[in-house]
Amino acid sequence: MTKICMILAFIASLTNTNPSAENQELCMRAMEIVQLDYNTDTVYCIDAVGLEWAFLGCEDYNEGDLVTALMWNNGTCNTILDDVILDTEYSGYWFDYSEDFLNDGTRTWGR
Repeated sequence: MTKICMILAFIASLTNTNPSAENQELCMRAMEIVQLDYNTDTVYCIDAVGLEWAFLGCEDYNEGDLVTALMWNNGTCNTILDDVILDTEYSGYWFDYSEDFLNDGTRTWGR
């Protein structure tokens, strides 16, 4: 009986009892790093629709890197402009093929 009560207490502790929890939705957003400010340790990014974002932590990032950001909607589902970046992960870099590279015959895949 004690084990059952402990298990139920553990499961109950995992349940969020915050009444506004249903509005706290999370999403992922892909962004490209466009600028690094080492003086303020700020990384500036732009997403696919042109919105600009910033987060702290320049180490290991370069301009042109792609990051995936875990975003919280700040309790507002009707606007993205007040969303908050909770965490970021490196997810690659942007490689811009030049027309010369595309037309010189060295690449036949993916076109």
